[in-house]
Amino acid sequence: MDQILKELMEHANFDPSKERKDLTIQNLCIEIEKGNIVLPIFQTYIRWTKEKAVSLFNYQLSGKAAVAPISINLIDDPSQVIEQISFLDRRLLDTENLVGKLSVADGQQRLSANYKAYTNDPDFQNIVLDLHKGKFRTIDIASSPENYQIPVGILYNKDHSVYLDYVNNTNYLKKDNIKDVLSTIRKKHQTYYYVVNFAKNMSKKEQMNWFNVLNLAGSQVTASMVYLTDLLVKGIDFYKDYANPFADKLYAYGFEDLFPRKSAEISIPLAALNPAFYIVTSKKRTSNSSPIPSDVKPKLIGKASVEDIKKMIHITLESLRNTLEFVTTTNGVKTPDRIDIITYLIGLFINNDISQMNNNQKDFLTKWINNINFVNNSNKERREKYNSLLQNYESLSNEQLPALS
Repeated sequence: MDQILKELMEHANFDPSKERKDLTIQNLCIEIEKGNIVLPIFQTYIRWTKEKAVSLFNYQLSGKAAVAPISINLIDDPSQVIEQISFLDRRLLDTENLVGKLSVADGQQRLSANYKAYTNDPDFQNIVLDLHKGKFRTIDIASSPENYQIPVGILYNKDHSVYLDYVNNTNYLKKDNIKDVLSTIRKKHQTYYYVVNFAKNMSKKEQMNWFNVLNLAGSQVTASMVYLTDLLVKGIDFYKDYANPFADKLYAYGFEDLFPRKSAEISIPLAALNPAFYIVTSKKRTSNSSPIPSDVKPKLIGKASVEDIKKMIHITLESLRNTLEFVTTTNGVKTPDRIDIITYLIGLFINNDISQMNNNQKDFLTKWINNINFVNNSNKERREKYNSLLQNYESLSNEQLPALS
């Protein structure tokens, strides 16, 4: 009891909220450019949409309250911290180069958005300040800005001459009253202060906990991306090695409408790995092991061996190919109208190691595809439908198996 009271007193006497500093957007961008600001590896896959960046620029311009603080872990002892990556190109950094670096626990998206504007990043070429609408917005990527619009990467460019050249060569923008407004907006942005809260030498567990409190708030997709960085440490890039090939196969077979990349690029491919996870690891399937986003297993997959993870990826991509071949070449099969049909069939092909199929099985799957309904299904109903699919298929005769077409 005395020890607990002592620890509580120590906690009460230390006030981390006093470890803070005010830094301008310009100062922060300079530190990023110097390589002094880094990221914990679990933030690798976390990205804002362009619309979120536009909202940030509008809020920094016209918001009546300051933007939320940035939270940073100052690294003095690299042996204590989680693996770190460079802010700009997401390279894994050597431990000996981490002393004095500032590891972002919360705020990388705000920092990234402001830095992309600072450097006129091509990603933001169609974000403009529209003077007719009085706000930042996106324009068509193939369009050129109107004379009353100025790209954010020009307005907030680190090189003042880039800004001046653009304004002075645009008749509308170089009008004195317009130019005065733009110059004032530019100056406000450069000198806009962020409160930066500092911690020092947080361990992996401590920084993960800090990040969870600040960011996750129950978001399953974000949590999945955090756990998937265990793969990066092992040399496996979830996007390059798996999610992108997964999407490319769907697109190649004409199913891009079933897989909107922005909203599904993590959850759907990750859910589709479930069946392979149980086959490769020989673990017993649980009640929540269906290929649906609510049943994803990023933490368990991330802890698997490199060899097993590669097997899971290979098996899943091969089963996706077989599934797409089946639904596009089998007579009588209605074109799937939901990604669930694809992911359930991936699971079926994996669970049964299907390389051949008899007529009974083919007829059964054709009827299942044409009649299954996933509209307004609860997770429980979706799991029951997956289990029924596996059980009903396995009950069919396996005699006289012709090769799959």
